[in-house]
Amino acid sequence: MLLQKLMPKRMLLSDALPTCLLQKTKHKLIENSSSLLSLAHRIMPTKAENYFVLHQVKRLSQPFMDEGEIDFLDNKIVEVEIRDLAAKWYFTKIGQQLVMLDAAEVLSISPEPNVVFSASVDALVLMASQKVDPDTLFFNRKLKITGDTELGLEIKNLFDQFDLELLDKPFRKVLGTWSDELIAIQIS
Repeated sequence: MLLQKLMPKRMLLSDALPTCLLQKTKHKLIENSSSLLSLAHRIMPTKAENYFVLHQVKRLSQPFMDEGEIDFLDNKIVEVEIRDLAAKWYFTKIGQQLVMLDAAEVLSISPEPNVVFSASVDALVLMASQKVDPDTLFFNRKLKITGDTELGLEIKNLFDQFDLELLDKPFRKVLGTWSDELIAIQIS
């Protein structure tokens, strides 16, 4: 109670802490993001994680879905592997729905995915934020594309066209801040 009386209403954490402390904290969070996300990936229920990922992917891809520009994904399986999290997500398009599959469902459809995108968390954040294009990551060996390369190129080209404003605002803000910090770390 005393703390509430001493602090003005609507005071933000950024107002209460010195800027340098906030910057150091943000820098440390970004620096340790792989281990923090690895822990989160291990303890978070798979259904909850998959729901969040699929929700964001659907928001980004809906305009292309409406125009039939994602029809090339019909009955194709795309694997996204985040190497430092040991996470794998599988996507396909069935009818007019983009869906996420688990590993058992993938095996029941095909012995292996049609294309695999494999990268670190940091590389995927930079690509998802559109601060670094997928070609740069690919040529710097931070993004691997294996399998059906033509399919992989079509998907890679979609990344450049996604409207990030379609992402949920809190996620978009985190993605922007995270990618800015990654770039700042790489420059320094």
